[in-house]
Amino acid sequence: MSTAAAETAPVGADDDKVTVSLGALEQSAGFVMRIAQLTVFDHFFAVFGQSDIKISEFTVLYTIAENPGIRQGVLADVLKIKWPNMTKLVRALEERGLIERHVPPNDRRSVHLKVTAAGRRQIAASEQNMYRSDRMALAMLDDEEHAQLLRLSRKIAGWPPASEAVQKNAD
Repeated sequence: MSTAAAETAPVGADDDKVTVSLGALEQSAGFVMRIAQLTVFDHFFAVFGQSDIKISEFTVLYTIAENPGIRQGVLADVLKIKWPNMTKLVRALEERGLIERHVPPNDRRSVHLKVTAAGRRQIAASEQNMYRSDRMALAMLDDEEHAQLLRLSRKIAGWPPASEAVQKNAD
């Protein structure tokens, strides 16, 4: 670390006020996105930590509700969850009566997922926590910046712009 960097990283009794230079890492979009993601997740976990459902479970449950009959492998791929981890998540949701698994007779290797009435109640009970934690985590952004962040994040994820996705789902 350079002497100049050391001078810009004051250390004091109040660790919340410490400024640390990360040098060239501060110009790495991937690194900054990862730190931003962890910051946002701190808010999610604070809100969902008091809930009877984990954020990962809610995400899977909500996505199944939006896509009844989705194949488990497709769900894992879209959410970037490793297949063995998805199997554990699906099993846990099924054991709690929140989803049902169906194996079609014409493709015994495929597992299709559907949310139960209890799952829909869980979504209704947890959905506001999702939006509240998102807005809390991103409170420093105004509405235009929030929309811009979503547009750019969707682009990075390889997803269509929200207006196209809404139109495609309406068809």
